[in-house]
Amino acid sequence: MLWIKRNILLAIGALLAVLLLGGGLFYLLTARGKSSQLEEELAATKGQLEELYKKNPFPSKTNIDSAKHEGARLQSALATAKRFFTPVPTDKVTGLAFRTFRDNTLAELQRLAEQQNVSLPARNYGFSFDVLKTKVEFGEGTFPAIPEQMSEVRAITKILFDAHVNPLVSIRRARVSDDDRQSQSASDYIGLTVTTNETTGAISSPYEVTFYCLSSELAAALEGFNKAPHGFIVKAIHVEPAPEAAAGPGAPLQSGAVGAGSFQPPQGSPPPRRFPGTTPSPPANPPPASRGPGAAPSRPGAGDRPVVVLKERRLKVTLLIYAVRNAK
Repeated sequence: MLWIKRNILLAIGALLAVLLLGGGLFYLLTARGKSSQLEEELAATKGQLEELYKKNPFPSKTNIDSAKHEGARLQSALATAKRFFTPVPTDKVTGLAFRTFRDNTLAELQRLAEQQNVSLPARNYGFSFDVLKTKVEFGEGTFPAIPEQMSEVRAITKILFDAHVNPLVSIRRARVSDDDRQSQSASDYIGLTVTTNETTGAISSPYEVTFYCLSSELAAALEGFNKAPHGFIVKAIHVEPAPEAAAGPGAPLQSGAVGAGSFQPPQGSPPPRRFPGTTPSPPANPPPASRGPGAAPSRPGAGDRPVVVLKERRLKVTLLIYAVRNAK
């Protein structure tokens, strides 16, 4: 201790030297560790670069510029596609607000059906939401799935009403809530489910609609789905003649008729050939005998009645429609 007191400056200098030496050693070891890590990263990068140089096509500037151009085209195509898959506008409602939304939506569809003279399956038809028409408490999974389905059903139904289909037989949708799963009704639900594409995030909701119509009205309905700004995709269509009892107003239609026996050979054609020993048969439709002046006109016979060659009947049509919307 006496030596330290006499040589205090020397002792302090020695202590500082030891601390600096320890700090330098620690820095050296840390730097060596970082150097080893950087060397490993450099080796990995060099390996990736060698792999890139072996690729075909070679990642030259020309190829990179071409890839960027194709990427820009892809983004433009995606932006164009998104315009055709715009989600159907819906109100984000729950509880009491949903009850108001439900009642207003069903009343609107009933009113539109009356305005377009479209017959519905029942007086207070629920458009596949019969299980929810009178509920005040709703099961798990109702929100936001049911308001979204209700908005999509409203959009689909408006397209059918604008096409003047008649009558509307049924609308069926996928089960999404506990209330739907507990329902025993088969007329409101389809066996398919709502699916989500994990890659694109697109949600597809299936709907099945059945109605009666003429071919022109079916064409108008399909055109309406094609021109809709929302992602309506007609996946399948089944068409069959409607039963006569369900043909409804406006059918059958006579599109054309010709008179029986009205065909005559062209002028100047040779007479029919006769073979020896045969008696010529009288023509199937002999020309009317000439009448003198003042003779009464002949009455048309049964063979002169028009024959219907084209009669359009109403069709029973079932469409499988997917409403596709982007969740992202």
